Amino acid sequence: MRRALVGAQAGGFTTAGLASGAAATGMALSAPWWSRGLPRFGDRRILIVSGTLFLATELTLAISHGPLQTVGAAALSGLCTPPISSSVRSMLPHLTSSDDPARAYAVNAVAVETVYIGSPLWVSGWVTLAGPAAALVASALIGAGALAAGIALVPALAHRVHPAAPSLLAIPAVRTLGATYLAYWICMGAMWVLLPAFATHAGAPHQSGLLVALWSAGSLAGGLILAARSTRGPQRDRYLWLLGTLAATSLPLAMPTTIAAMAVAITLFGVALSPWLATNDHLAAQAAGRRSSTLFGWLTTAGQIGSATGATLAGPLGDRYGGGPAFLLVTAALGTGLAVALHRRDTLPRDGET
Repeated sequence: MRRALVGAQAGGFTTAGLASGAAATGMALSAPWWSRGLPRFGDRRILIVSGTLFLATELTLAISHGPLQTVGAAALSGLCTPPISSSVRSMLPHLTSSDDPARAYAVNAVAVETVYIGSPLWVSGWVTLAGPAAALVASALIGAGALAAGIALVPALAHRVHPAAPSLLAIPAVRTLGATYLAYWICMGAMWVLLPAFATHAGAPHQSGLLVALWSAGSLAGGLILAARSTRGPQRDRYLWLLGTLAATSLPLAMPTTIAAMAVAITLFGVALSPWLATNDHLAAQAAGRRSSTLFGWLTTAGQIGSATGATLAGPLGDRYGGGPAFLLVTAALGTGLAVALHRRDTLPRDGET
């Protein structure tokens, strides 16, 4: 969001779109590379190096003028994005004293949703007070401070080196989880386009932020429920049930014609979101074992590709329909992911497998 705002200021919405796309492409390319370095050189070293480079590129982006400079700085920013998500998710099983890591992954999912809710408010506030460039600088500095605090507080699981092993893609569970995760992110990319399109067609474009907030609030509630209660039953069964719930609750999104009705539907759709992501992370960590940080990096790449694909497919549908049939793209993506996961159910890790 903040890169798009700086791009819009530098050269209009065309530049904003190019800057956002360049940053996403850079992140997709570099995420596996940074994540692969975590076990080899230690999380702290990789996060310090990438975090320093990221701060420098974000500050460069803030002072960029003209489309070429802005898009180039955004691309560098994407390439230097620290592998925070890969580091945290791969370390969670080592950091929790509980015999139930699923709770730790649920807490992480809740934290992510909290950031999703708070970040737009933070950026919007700075834009209102001082403009897009100031919003980018403030976000970069607060992010750098949070990263520094995390590096200082988290134990250094340095040199989590693993012996030479076959490619991660040779693991059947990784192929299943990767394909399903890609389908999920096609859904997400479509949603980020279709929600503003729906609000515009409903005559209330300014309400799109409210719909996104309610979506995140539903996800936050679902994550809190999972974090608060002890998990029972096999993780892979929960993974399939939650994915099926996401697909089922996406169907009502095609029905509303008013903001009030969509508010109810989008909140319901969000409830299974964080629990499914937490379960997905848990299964991914089990499937990859000591190479989980590398797998999480590749999942980040899959997410960027899926998000771009979903947004591209949703654009013409949003222009034509706004709501209604356009949201069936979301159901189709989730249904495809569910079909793959069900067909390859036996490849998913059983509890206790690594």
